[in-house]
Amino acid sequence: GANVNIKTNNQDEETPLHTVARLGVPELVAFYVEQGAHVDALNAYMETPLACAAYWALHYKDQIYSSDHHLVCRMLLDCKAEVNARDEDFKSPLHKAAWNCDHILLHMLLEAGAEANIMDVNGCAPLQYILKVTSVRPAAQPEICYQLLLNHGAARIYPLQFHKVLQACHSHPRAVEVVVNTYEHIKSTSKWKAAIPDDVYERHQDFYDSLFAVCSNTPRTLMHLCRCAIRAILSERCHRGVPLLSIPSSMKKYLLLEPEGIIY
Repeated sequence: GANVNIKTNNQDEETPLHTVARLGVPELVAFYVEQGAHVDALNAYMETPLACAAYWALHYKDQIYSSDHHLVCRMLLDCKAEVNARDEDFKSPLHKAAWNCDHILLHMLLEAGAEANIMDVNGCAPLQYILKVTSVRPAAQPEICYQLLLNHGAARIYPLQFHKVLQACHSHPRAVEVVVNTYEHIKSTSKWKAAIPDDVYERHQDFYDSLFAVCSNTPRTLMHLCRCAIRAILSERCHRGVPLLSIPSSMKKYLLLEPEGIIY
């Protein structure tokens, strides 16, 4: 029989499994794995098939997410692919999913044990990747991406850098809401207003008025401070711990940073 782990004789050095994972062909992924393909084989860039499938799950030209690539990732994870494998730039599959702002894949990888704070060669975690691309991923739901990472213990954006959240997410107030509600209290600076275009502020005036009212010298509500205390105790277990609490579902959503469209 043919060697299913033979690498291409070019600069990419891909195995057949890399190729079908990159192209998003679940049937051939199943076939090659059945024939003994190594699920954690490395190409010339130290990428596994899982990393390739995660990166190519977004068709960049038309900005559409591929359910076939998602299925390939699911299959590879079920075959015990290493979820925290790092490529030559120390990027994990979670970094690739974050770069695509792909909440379906982020959820899948995090549930499979991906490290929310894993850093690339430049010291960037997946949350920073989402921040970089939010404004250029029109099909994405960034608020879900931030919510997932933060509920799995991702480190918050440094408070003095919060204006960068507004620069990236000003057109996505629900994403801003998710991030700002991770702080016990954060005070606005002159950079905040400058980061929000006037027309965007007008379009989402109720939300931004509430943001600046809350992020002033006045303390947050007792309910919010309780949320922060509970989240601090649960830490990276928020996503597992909160659903087990004997409280109403509305409170569970509140603890898990479900956006409401206004800040109080």
